Amino acid sequence: MKVFVEDLKPGDPVDSLFSVKYKREVVQYANGWRFAFGAADKTGEVEVSYWGGDEKTAVQQAHDSFKEGGVVRVVGMVGSWKDRKKIDINEGKGSVAPATEYNITDFLPQSKKDLDELFGRLLALVDGMENEGLKKLLNAFFEDMYFAAEFKRAPGAMFIHHAWLGGLLEHSLAVAETAREAAKNYDVDMDLLTAGALLHDIGKMREFEVTTSIKIGEEGMLRGHVVIGEEMVRQKAKEVGLDGQTLLKLSHMILSHHGEHEKGAPKKPMFVEAILVYFADEMDAKASQFARIKSETNTEDFRVYDKYWGEVYLR
Repeated sequence: MKVFVEDLKPGDPVDSLFSVKYKREVVQYANGWRFAFGAADKTGEVEVSYWGGDEKTAVQQAHDSFKEGGVVRVVGMVGSWKDRKKIDINEGKGSVAPATEYNITDFLPQSKKDLDELFGRLLALVDGMENEGLKKLLNAFFEDMYFAAEFKRAPGAMFIHHAWLGGLLEHSLAVAETAREAAKNYDVDMDLLTAGALLHDIGKMREFEVTTSIKIGEEGMLRGHVVIGEEMVRQKAKEVGLDGQTLLKLSHMILSHHGEHEKGAPKKPMFVEAILVYFADEMDAKASQFARIKSETNTEDFRVYDKYWGEVYLR
């Protein structure tokens, strides 16, 4: 049975699975050899100390049996040091070993919304399109069972907004629905707007590597999701035969959705559909964070300080 970091209590035994955030080298201490590593799940992180005896080889073997980024089964005792929880493994009484079977949702947060319902709303938007070229393009993505499964699982970011499983779907749909609502006040190509909104962050599916943590992969670090996403859409558009003018405008919407060069946009928005996607993206990213902070804060105070946003009003 999984025991989460937030539920660990000093003095209790622990036998549970954790992801490995970092791992220190084997060093000597008064009674032998030891090493430490960071154990984590979706509720927090705790340091684990492995206390071995005089046989350095045995301690080194335990150290080398698992890797950073993997999942391990930890058997030990919960303690505390400087008012912080820790786990101690005493050689011969406890153990650490790699685990091959685990539930990814124990280590990564996931959307609290019904992803199937969200995806159904997305498909309904696509089905309602009148532009057959754009409809064919979006169906080429979202009717692909493998792609759809990965899209529904993908996070929307590493840290700031929608940084959880299902975050990309949640964010993309919100941007599309927000942009469409705002578009009622303007003369807008609704199909182009919808396509740009649903596809604006598609490159994040290749930008991030999702294991027991969310991190930027090599391609994501060197190219970024804006460029990757525009390339993905351009390739698929050529496969389905989307006309050149529509593809050109759709490419611009993806390349400009960050709004400013300083924020990673190769181009600034140059027409109404592009500017609507940009502002809908900005609004959902920011509003979702304030909503998350308020929902997750348990205090009688009327405010809380967030390291990214500063002071957030709660009432």
